[in-house]
Amino acid sequence: MAKILDRICSALAVISALLLLFITFSIGYSIFARMLRIPSPFWIVQFNEYSLLWMIVQRLGVKSKKFVGLLNSLLGMGLCAVLCGYGIFTTREIFMRGVIDVQAIDVPKALVLVIIPLGFLFTFLKFVHRFMLILKE
Repeated sequence: MAKILDRICSALAVISALLLLFITFSIGYSIFARMLRIPSPFWIVQFNEYSLLWMIVQRLGVKSKKFVGLLNSLLGMGLCAVLCGYGIFTTREIFMRGVIDVQAIDVPKALVLVIIPLGFLFTFLKFVHRFMLILKE
């Protein structure tokens, strides 16, 4: 009975990994399609919601959970570092150009946007912290 349960859990882990790949690539495709100003498939969000529901990471073994946690943290660190850097670059450029957000109250746009790289910096640090905790386990 234990072997059957282990095989089922392993199969579910593979399915979860495939769903995660599907989510990653379908969202990436959707973003890319919007950049090119072509319509992305309307079903992507719905299927991603369903896919997230079906992912069962809790069923993984201890070593697999550790690996997934480390991989997730590394990917999160990389993504946050890139987005933080891009946010700093963009905010600095807007600041140097003196762009103003003209609405009810005129505000330098850089003051509005500075929270984006700051948020990604803190999220990056949280991923680093999580990575270190998982390594110590």
